[in-house]
Amino acid sequence: MEVIIKILGTALGWIMRGCFSITQNYGISIIIFTFITKIILFPLSILTQKNSIKMVRLMPEENALKIKYIDDKDKLADERLALYKKYKYNPMLSSVPLLLQIPLVLGLVYVIYRPISYVLGIDESTVNNLREWLVSLIGAGKVEDNSYQVEIINRIQSGILPDFTGDFIDKINSLNMNFLGFDLAATPSLKEMNILLLIPLLSGISAWLLCYVQNKINVLQVTQGNATKIATTVFMVAFSAYFSFLVPAGVGLYWIFGNLFAIPPMYLLNIIIPPKKYVDLDYLNKINEQRIEKEKIHKKYKSREKEDYKRFFSEKVELMIYSEQSGFYKYFKDIIDYICEHSDIQIHYVTSDPDDVIFKDERKQISSYYVASDQYLVPLFMKLDCKMCLLTVPDLEKYHLKRSRINKNVEYVFVSHGMGSTALTLRKGALNWYDTVFCPGVDTFNEIRDAEELYQTPKKRLVETGYPLIDEMLAQYESKEHKQNKIPKILIAPSWQPDNIIDMCAENILDNLKNTDYEIILRPHPQQVRHQPEKFEIFKEKYKDCKNIEIQTDFSSNNPIMESDILITDWSDISWEYAFVTKRPIIFINTPMKVMNPEWEKIKTKPINISLRNELGKALDVEQVSQINDVIKDMLNRREEYHDQIDRVFHEHVYNIGKSKILCGKYVIKSIQNKV
Repeated sequence: MEVIIKILGTALGWIMRGCFSITQNYGISIIIFTFITKIILFPLSILTQKNSIKMVRLMPEENALKIKYIDDKDKLADERLALYKKYKYNPMLSSVPLLLQIPLVLGLVYVIYRPISYVLGIDESTVNNLREWLVSLIGAGKVEDNSYQVEIINRIQSGILPDFTGDFIDKINSLNMNFLGFDLAATPSLKEMNILLLIPLLSGISAWLLCYVQNKINVLQVTQGNATKIATTVFMVAFSAYFSFLVPAGVGLYWIFGNLFAIPPMYLLNIIIPPKKYVDLDYLNKINEQRIEKEKIHKKYKSREKEDYKRFFSEKVELMIYSEQSGFYKYFKDIIDYICEHSDIQIHYVTSDPDDVIFKDERKQISSYYVASDQYLVPLFMKLDCKMCLLTVPDLEKYHLKRSRINKNVEYVFVSHGMGSTALTLRKGALNWYDTVFCPGVDTFNEIRDAEELYQTPKKRLVETGYPLIDEMLAQYESKEHKQNKIPKILIAPSWQPDNIIDMCAENILDNLKNTDYEIILRPHPQQVRHQPEKFEIFKEKYKDCKNIEIQTDFSSNNPIMESDILITDWSDISWEYAFVTKRPIIFINTPMKVMNPEWEKIKTKPINISLRNELGKALDVEQVSQINDVIKDMLNRREEYHDQIDRVFHEHVYNIGKSKILCGKYVIKSIQNKV
């Protein structure tokens, strides 16, 4: 390493000598030297900028791979490598500038400690003679390899001359290592309260300024959360200040101007290679806004969360229900109602949504708590001591939600929140750590048993409950009179996943239907509207003159799903609720299927997401959307036939229609009473 530093120091010394010969000022030479190094490294900065843009572009796909292959690290590594090759991304390239900075600094330290050799250019034999002279003056034990040349300069400039002469005396006397009152050969120290302490202070300030600009305009930093940005800034400021106490003030001066000179190239890079051309910065900003909003919410409710956490553990808990957000309350509502009506069991409802509707429930039998952050949610689950815990969250034990480490006998019950295939839409082994599953239908039951047999995992208790949400929707639907629409209403309601109907064929569908007598409503998923609002403004502009087409992005209006004559979707779970409640047909567009479990085909039971597509309506490939008008006509002409067919499928595949909440509630009550 010493040899490498010497070689590098020699090369940097030539540059430094050139700077000094022009300016005859040591401090300005260092500043010019710093500027030159930034110019030399600028081509590398261009490569780094391109690489950073590639990294940001692939981040969503990489995150999806981490989820998809959570149980298969080898497959994850292979898929990640393939993804990097696809985008031509080099994960090591981003660290190259930092790695180059280290030898540059070490080389510069080497040069600054040896100004006689590398600034004044005095030959090596004379330098060796001067070293021997210094040894004779102060003794060999007091001569340090790093600082001996500085000591020689101090002795000669103070009037102590060697017993041999040469033009080196004039050169040394002419060298002024002070700059604006700073002795650039000296090292700042807290033991000496002098002007040199400004060097660490200015190093810290310049580091903060650099981080501030990076957080605003650097394509990578823009994607980071506030906590990460703050942590990085604090580290860089602290490191820069601390580092300046370890090296001569000349190196500190280099560090200060290195930070400052790094700022203009960032703006220049954004002009040469604008991130907006390759990355949806508006989307990234919205993600950051959402992250900031979550941080604000967490800060706002922090004290409430702490109090609720303590209150939870102050109670004797038999039954706990956990909900990720208010939208999941609908899956528990009927079960809660039945338990309250038929038992005195106290329900402890924990939610990660401070505005969950559960907080408006004033029944004394319900105790509700807000717990959201990992600081409290993780220990709450690990310290849980109750008889039963109901969740809709798959992958128990795999992520932050763990089974209790206090009570091994807690019964964990998975409450299904969809009719779709568990083999297809949940990750491999997503239900392995549950004791009991409330099965909405025969397909869920069979898929779980098939998976247990395939992977030789313990058998879970599968309760043939049915689906309370479908029952409630069905009751509400049948309680009202539904007249046939005079003008047939066609609803297009895609899922929110890559390559959905919006991305692949929405315009083709609308173009095929715009001259018909139907009322066409395109109702995209709220998440896609949130992240790509400009896309739907383009849709509105294109079809503004088509009186029968409405692009519905205001979700405060009445949901038209249950009043539509035909639903057009891709893989959205709304299809089950629509078909089974209204008994009306669906046109399924075969966009790329969302697969969470790459081994789904090993399960013997065929996923109903695939098997029932042509039972509940008709499936069309993307290339077949030109036929959609004919398909709609045929469906409208065969309304009664489809009604009877969908009703038959409903009764064949869904358990205990109209009785599911009773069976769920009875199971919970009986199980807890038996444990007591």
